[in-house]
This record gives sequence, C-alpha cells and structure tokens, in this order.
Amino acid sequence: MQTLKYQLGKIIGIILLIIGSIFFIAMLGTISEGKNEVVNGLLGGVALGIIPAIVGFFLWRSSKLGQRRFLMNKYEQQILQVASQNGGHLTPTELAMKTDLNLKESKKVLETMQLEGYCELKISSNGSVVFYFRELDKGDGYGDSELLN
Repeated sequence: MQTLKYQLGKIIGIILLIIGSIFFIAMLGTISEGKNEVVNGLLGGVALGIIPAIVGFFLWRSSKLGQRRFLMNKYEQQILQVASQNGGHLTPTELAMKTDLNLKESKKVLETMQLEGYCELKISSNGSVVFYFRELDKGDGYGDSELLN
C-alpha cells in the first residue's frame, strides 16, 4: 500500500510537471504586443504553468525519496542480517536473492543506505559493486576490494 502511494505521487508529479510546462509555453505564445497582454500572459504563465510545474517536480522527487526510505526502513533488519552473514559485504544481487526485494529495489535501498552513511561503496577484484558495512566486517573474500570515493 505504501509503495502504491509513492508510485501515485510520482505519476501525479510528472503529470503536473508536464501540464505546467505546456500551460507556460501556451501562455507565452499568447503574448502579443501591448503592455496588458504581456503582463496577463506572464501572470497566466506563472499561475497556470510555473507553479504546477514546481509543485509537480517536488511531489515527484519527494515520492521517489520517500519510497526508498520506506523500503530501507521496512527491510533494514533483513539487510543487516544478510550483510552480517556476508562479512559486512553485500551486493544488490545477493540482497535480492535472500529477501523478497527485487533487484531494482535492492539496488535503490543499498544506494540510499550508502548515501545516508550506513555503508560504503567498493569495487571487488572482479568488478562487482559491493556495499560495505564496516561494523559487520568479519574478514572474507572481499578483502582486496577498493573503496570508491
């Protein structure tokens, strides 16, 4: 239910962004010569175009971030358990295999955790992207991984 709410927010945000942009361009197209037409066109463009576009952008962005945080909070315990079993190292594929998250959700959740400072990003010797939870490191096959900046 929560993810549906965020999906709806993203869709409505995109629709508002598109409609706002169309209205702004249309209002600018109606401007002809004359001071009153220019002022009315600009005011209409801002009221019917810019404001909905800005609201749409922020609704889309907050829904996108909210969905990531929701998934992270919901699956935090499972993610940490899987990372602990892997010596503090976790790939999106491993997380998807050991939880009911799909691969795309696994990647998003791990990226969110990395952005919030819960883990670091590493590249293994075979080129895999690995999320590293320093506190859960028990020494394993990822020891030769390099930290990414």
